[in-house]
Amino acid sequence: MKIRILSICPEQFDSFLKTPLISRNMASGLLDLKVIDIRDYAEGSFRKVDDSPYGGGPGMVMRCQLVLDALKDVRSESSRTIILSPIGQPFRQEDAHRLSMEEELILICGHYEGMDARIYQYADELISIGDYILTGGELPSMAITDAVMRLVDGSMKKESTEEESFEEGLLEYPQYTRPADLDGDKVPEILLSGDHEAIRKWRHDQALELTKERRPDLIRKNKLLLVDEELKEYIEEEVLPCYREYEDGHGIDHIRKVIRNSMELISDLDVDVSIVYCVAAYHDIGIRYGRDDHETTSAKWLYEDRKLERWFTKEQKILMKEAIEDHRASRKEKPRSIYGCIIAEADRDVDPETVIERCVSYALSRHPEETEEEACSRILRHIQEKYGEEGYLKLWMPSKKNEEGLATLRRWLKNGEIIPKVRRHLEKRNRESVL
Repeated sequence: MKIRILSICPEQFDSFLKTPLISRNMASGLLDLKVIDIRDYAEGSFRKVDDSPYGGGPGMVMRCQLVLDALKDVRSESSRTIILSPIGQPFRQEDAHRLSMEEELILICGHYEGMDARIYQYADELISIGDYILTGGELPSMAITDAVMRLVDGSMKKESTEEESFEEGLLEYPQYTRPADLDGDKVPEILLSGDHEAIRKWRHDQALELTKERRPDLIRKNKLLLVDEELKEYIEEEVLPCYREYEDGHGIDHIRKVIRNSMELISDLDVDVSIVYCVAAYHDIGIRYGRDDHETTSAKWLYEDRKLERWFTKEQKILMKEAIEDHRASRKEKPRSIYGCIIAEADRDVDPETVIERCVSYALSRHPEETEEEACSRILRHIQEKYGEEGYLKLWMPSKKNEEGLATLRRWLKNGEIIPKVRRHLEKRNRESVL
């Protein structure tokens, strides 16, 4: 990986470049890291890099031209340019994974009261490492470089980066080493048992409890973490693979999206997360036996799955069965339970472009003999009947994303904007089928 850091304080990196992770990867050739002194691009003997802000106010602002000159010298077609700034998006572990896949990163360190706003347009993204103010972007650039390099293939042993805080959405479980007994404070017996499966379960439970106690916000953002691990394993290995045989609109990508949508909807609700997860996982599985009454066959499939009795009572299975039966958009009555409302709302996924794409996919698969004009008319008619002002689709619980999507679709229908969008999706699918 190639990393270029643009800074007015390159001396701050002297000790950082000698740290084991960085120096080892530079010596092996895995990391090509250089710190560029922005002052080298300033004119005059004083190499002035800042100036007073237009409009007045305290502090100084980094000048625009010399930063852009430095950027121009190091930028290439494969570069991803990042400005470290308090106004950037918070840096997360998923960002570290994403950036570790890049060929070349350029990190620009801000300073003073900030930098000339005209510089921002030359960056691919702005990143912040927290809601506080530092003297400059040098420390954040070191933090990001370290976090990213740990994940680059060959930088560290893979197993060293897998069971860590934030990798699975949880904080890391407690760790112990010698001595086993420190003045009566003993290492948990299970860690000395040699039972690897029991140790794995203990560690997961400890990580979950620690996260609930110290970072409940992580649980609220991803309640899937609360689902029983063995139930999740059964669903992942035995249930979800069935969807790989289904068409796109009801395939495995759709199911995973509905599961994610469900978890977002219940972030502030006091409901059984395992029930929500299971309902989302099974809600379309009956498509194998036909689309027209798939909600009934899907509900029956779940109810007759004897393996679920390990995690759910008969009453809970009836509740899940009814939720699946009630999820279809064409149903006029409100679902009988909160779980039915959740899955119905999660399944709506009223993203305008996704709606059009799914309608096109379905129309072409069911009526391949139609001309493009006939298909376009059929799709527009269906979207109007389902999503129009008098359409049958109902939203049964608050969801800003779905409400905004539905409003957009209705606006497109009203002003005719939807017609060229449908035609574009049709043309794209037809081109793909020819290829």
